[in-house]
Amino acid sequence: KTLDQMHISLEQEARGRAEALKMKKKLEGDVVELEMALDAANKAHAEAQNQIRRLQENLKDLQISLDRERRAKEEAQELYAQSERKCIALHNELDQTRTLLELSDRKCRNLENELGEMNELNAELNGMNAALSNSKRKLEGEHQILKSDLDEALNEIKLLDDKCKKAIMDAARLADELREEQEHAQQEEKMRKALDEQVKELAVRLEEA
Repeated sequence: KTLDQMHISLEQEARGRAEALKMKKKLEGDVVELEMALDAANKAHAEAQNQIRRLQENLKDLQISLDRERRAKEEAQELYAQSERKCIALHNELDQTRTLLELSDRKCRNLENELGEMNELNAELNGMNAALSNSKRKLEGEHQILKSDLDEALNEIKLLDDKCKKAIMDAARLADELREEQEHAQQEEKMRKALDEQVKELAVRLEEA
């Protein structure tokens, strides 16, 4: 009976050792899998950090471009204001010239009744009229040129404004992407820490086994 008990005890001990060995192998396999998962998490974390740096650089470049576009817009607005002031001044000068021309025409018509006595004065007035007509044509031509320049300046301002709006939208989109990448990196860091803890626990369990 004692031998049977010893035999049973030895069998139980052998089964216990086999179970312990099996559990140890399983734990070792789990450790390998966790280490592989930890390595993958570390790689993903590094990639996320690289992506964050690239996004930060893109955001910086975009901000520089946005500042440059804003400065160009301000310069174009100043040029537009100068052109507008010059256009107003020329318009006023054109009105004055037209008024002078009208006065000259009326005076010429009045002097036609005294043509016999005022031939010399009439010739002088005709010369003045021709000069004023030339001045009118010149001012009208300059006015048309300035109007074209003004239209071009308005179109350029509109294009610059569209570029500024697009740059602002791109900056907002990049900021959102940067925030998402940072949140993803934080989640990856939490997962990495959790995997570290699991590896430590499994290592302790292996030592105890």
